[in-house]
Amino acid sequence: MDTSLKAQILKTAAVEPAEAVSQLKQQLTIREVSGLLFFCSSNYNLKELSINLSQAFDFPIVGCTTAGELSDTMESNSIVALAFNANHFALHHHLIENLAEFSLSDAMKITNKIENSLKFSDDYVINKNFGFILTDGLSKGEEKLSALIYQALGGVNVLGGSAADDSSEKTHVYCSGNFYSNASVFTLIEIKDSFGIFRTQHFISTQKELITTQVDFKNRIVNEINGMPAAIAYADANDLDVNNLSQLDFATYPLMLNIADKWYIRSIAGVNEDFSLQFHCAIDYGLPLSIGKGVDMVKTIEKEVNEIIESFDEIYFTLGCDCILRKLEIVNKSHQKRIMPLLKKINFIGFNSFGEQYNGIHFNQTMVGITVGKAKKNNA
Repeated sequence: MDTSLKAQILKTAAVEPAEAVSQLKQQLTIREVSGLLFFCSSNYNLKELSINLSQAFDFPIVGCTTAGELSDTMESNSIVALAFNANHFALHHHLIENLAEFSLSDAMKITNKIENSLKFSDDYVINKNFGFILTDGLSKGEEKLSALIYQALGGVNVLGGSAADDSSEKTHVYCSGNFYSNASVFTLIEIKDSFGIFRTQHFISTQKELITTQVDFKNRIVNEINGMPAAIAYADANDLDVNNLSQLDFATYPLMLNIADKWYIRSIAGVNEDFSLQFHCAIDYGLPLSIGKGVDMVKTIEKEVNEIIESFDEIYFTLGCDCILRKLEIVNKSHQKRIMPLLKKINFIGFNSFGEQYNGIHFNQTMVGITVGKAKKNNA
């Protein structure tokens, strides 16, 4: 057993759940494990996978299904996992069901319960704790949940991603031996070393502004933009054929919202028969949305990676969530061979998500992440 590893990235492309879990277990060399995060293809037999995980490991396990698994390569039909050394990390997880009724009182109960069980300190220390949320990506519950958890933690950084799949039919989170839909798992992670969080996107706002004028808030549907059927207004603004709008169009011309002088992407999921637009994020009436203009994705990631490397003497891992729409662009432009070596430099592990969360805000077409390691003295 290896006593020097602070955390360990594991991965397998085995098709059968039993063999996949066996391979993960064989790779694991940390003697005392405080917990495991995993991200898996939705194509696995999830019932069999949950049984095998429970039988193979005797420590807490949290995970979700994905639209792609990420480590030093882009994968599908695989599992990637991150194991934590108990001498350096403590994990506290909580399953949240019935997201529609989740309240601030519920969030406070969870965070107070976790605070009373902290192992490395008596209360929350902002630079020694962070939260990680995994939520059913088809639940439409990410906005409220992430905002309330962040509020209840009183300044502790929280990031996460929406569980995904290959067909937008059924997404799952995993906790305590079972997969769940319409649920979320919140994990508070205590660390003994240092971390830095980031949010990166490669779009800038333009002068093309659209106003939502009729909205079905509950279902994330925009019926009208600028007084016109939403899809027609969107297509006209981007010189596109409304009858042939595609996921690649939505990825190329996303809509952006300014919140507290920072731009966040609200991505379109599809077009309905009445030319309304289905969104991946909550969308409200009267919002001024700017059409985004893409800049070089590779250079944007390279800049972020270089800044991370400059901040650390040693990087244990970078845990992140990257939007499925970014994956579409990466594949369409054949960027894999340029981007994945960059992520390898920061020991990246994560998944392609249906949405991303960062300190209480839910959005799309973004990569969010946290890098953990030994910070340089001037950054500690």
